[in-house]
Amino acid sequence: MKSIFLVLTSLIFLSTGCTVSEEMIANKQLYCSSVYKSIRAVGRTATEVTTGIAIPDVCDTIDAIVEEDTVGKPSEI
Repeated sequence: MKSIFLVLTSLIFLSTGCTVSEEMIANKQLYCSSVYKSIRAVGRTATEVTTGIAIPDVCDTIDAIVEEDTVGKPSEI
């Protein structure tokens, strides 16, 4: 019973942590600072070791979203 509670709690936590909002993209310098990246790395490692689920870093996700958003848009000169 305890392990089911732990798994459900982890899934709820992970699902909320996987979204990237416009605010996060606008504040990339804050979310991608070395302090926050280090803290998230520890959390991601612990989650991966205990559950086997790999979580990408939000900075990599922000870069991918921004890159996808800029592809196909005409450059302004």
